[in-house]
Amino acid sequence: MERFVLFISEPGSDDIVDIHPSKPAAESALVDYVRARSAIIGLPAHPDDDRAVASYFQNSEAIYAIARVMPLAQPGNDQ
Repeated sequence: MERFVLFISEPGSDDIVDIHPSKPAAESALVDYVRARSAIIGLPAHPDDDRAVASYFQNSEAIYAIARVMPLAQPGNDQ
């Protein structure tokens, strides 16, 4: 079963590593993070999720990644 890892690193904050059951779930968690952080630091809210994420990370040292991870293959399993 595949999973998706959301990694967010932002100077001055602890890194965030969350595992999600699907890519849309990881993307949704990223949008939630961006919207919450934007509200805290007073950035304008973009109605479009993609623009909100792009705007938040555009001129920042913060980074994020969403990556698919797969379980390790068992010995004798040709996966």
